[in-house]
Amino acid sequence: MTDLSLNRRWVLAGGLWVAAAGPSLAQDAPVVETTSGKVRGTTKDGVLVFKGVPYGESTAGANRFMPPKKKAPWTGVRDALTYGPTAPQAGAAPTRPPPAPGAARHPSPIGSDRPDPNPPPVNEDCLVLNVWTPATTGKRAVMFWMHGGGFSTGSGSSPWYEGVNIARKQDVVIVTVNHRLNVFGYCDLSAYGEQYAASGNVGMLDCVAALEWVRDNIERFGGDPSRVMIHGESGGGRKTSMMMAFTPAEGLFHRAAVQSGSALRMDGLALAREKARRVLEALNIAPADVGKLQDVPMADLQAAGRKASAGLGQFRPVVDGKLLPRHPFEPDAPEISKHIPMIIGTNRTEASVFMGADPAMDALDEAGLKAEIGKLVPAGEVEAVYALYKRLYPKSGNAEIAYMVSTDRGYFLDSTIQAERKAAQGGAPAYYYAFYRETPVQDGRYFVPHAEEIPFVFDTLGNAQRMVGPVTPEAQALADKMSAAWAGFAKTGKAEVPGGPAWPAYNAQTRPTMIFDEGSKLRVENDPRSEQRRTMLAFGSQQDRQSDLPAAGQRGGDEPG
Repeated sequence: MTDLSLNRRWVLAGGLWVAAAGPSLAQDAPVVETTSGKVRGTTKDGVLVFKGVPYGESTAGANRFMPPKKKAPWTGVRDALTYGPTAPQAGAAPTRPPPAPGAARHPSPIGSDRPDPNPPPVNEDCLVLNVWTPATTGKRAVMFWMHGGGFSTGSGSSPWYEGVNIARKQDVVIVTVNHRLNVFGYCDLSAYGEQYAASGNVGMLDCVAALEWVRDNIERFGGDPSRVMIHGESGGGRKTSMMMAFTPAEGLFHRAAVQSGSALRMDGLALAREKARRVLEALNIAPADVGKLQDVPMADLQAAGRKASAGLGQFRPVVDGKLLPRHPFEPDAPEISKHIPMIIGTNRTEASVFMGADPAMDALDEAGLKAEIGKLVPAGEVEAVYALYKRLYPKSGNAEIAYMVSTDRGYFLDSTIQAERKAAQGGAPAYYYAFYRETPVQDGRYFVPHAEEIPFVFDTLGNAQRMVGPVTPEAQALADKMSAAWAGFAKTGKAEVPGGPAWPAYNAQTRPTMIFDEGSKLRVENDPRSEQRRTMLAFGSQQDRQSDLPAAGQRGGDEPG
């Protein structure tokens, strides 16, 4: 799925959940006994790999909309050689007009270089995880990755997320996870009976169940359950933000990293319940017959979810007053995670991956640029914002400026708000970064797009050349530094870049920021893009309006990613 007309909050579904071909079974295949039974993995480049390990029962039928159930024990040895099922995915509505006749869209840089011709099946028996470890002995820090794709699409089976290189070179254990998404994971039916009290947050309860599996089993895979870092990009960053305030997750992780996904707010109860009401309406099910939802065919429920979310934003976690007592980072950082250090950051032109596939951006004129700015800021501020960016970036074309304005208005502003609120809490530190490495793909037209940093963090450049370009010595050196920094943070809770400058904790006065770029351009700057940040801050976060039910005639919708 590379058509970038798709709504940007689902972008990481495209290609990123396609599984890489699994390695063949080695003669000395490792076997580990988990709390549910024995699993047999394989070996790749000296790393032990276990794929598709179940951590919960199927979520179909009577288990639909219910909290996850632990996997029942099995006998014998279960093969863990290939990725497990992908959670049912959500579609998306176009947000940009189709190209003019004969004007094909530019290829998205997001996706697999080598798609698996036999990808995992899509079904509701999707509570599986994957483990990469250097050895089953020892106690290594654990990096627990929640995939992108908003709360609607994606899986932990992307070749971009392959853990072989980082596990081997950085001596850590990597875990990636699949969990319920969209209407299956976040349809709040609490108004229709106490049995559905948790239904609006079961997708996040799945992630908690996977973290409980890590707590109970990871020592058998050479991991340390007292050093677990949760992290993710885009939707995965939003899930990471969410977990900081999610009461069932308390005590299950010890560091957190949010990449391009700073979630300040989640759905309010009124908004979440309206989406659920629309699901019942779309399926012609009376409220008194709500139990029939558990028998609806998967495809029909997917279609109803798409219809119900139109104009209201994707299905996502709900502030229910119990599991999620408050918004993740509104009005401040959550007290229950005060002791958890964080890394937070964004890429310079996130929005290019959503907007840049449109060939109309290649010839964007002054009026077109102002129209793009007008979608993001108050009408009376368009000229001032236009003048600001033209002054700051006199050599940049209109398309690049449009991408920067959109990025600064959403991803960048929200990430600085989150970092500032975490720092103001006076507990564990926040460390802030900005990713500035420009990709050369397609003649550099995407600049520094959303998701480009992922292969650098995972050290998987060879699996992502469609995004990062050729694997040059300079690119690999940056991947070595970023993967070491993230792994080091998982080990110690302190952000450091080997061979780089000291990385100070974030504060609202100087706002120190690690700029990740190739070669000598790796550096620390205080309050980078300060004028843009202050300008956008004056308008308030876009998330401020996204958790409430929109008024009649108004369109709602959540933040991208």
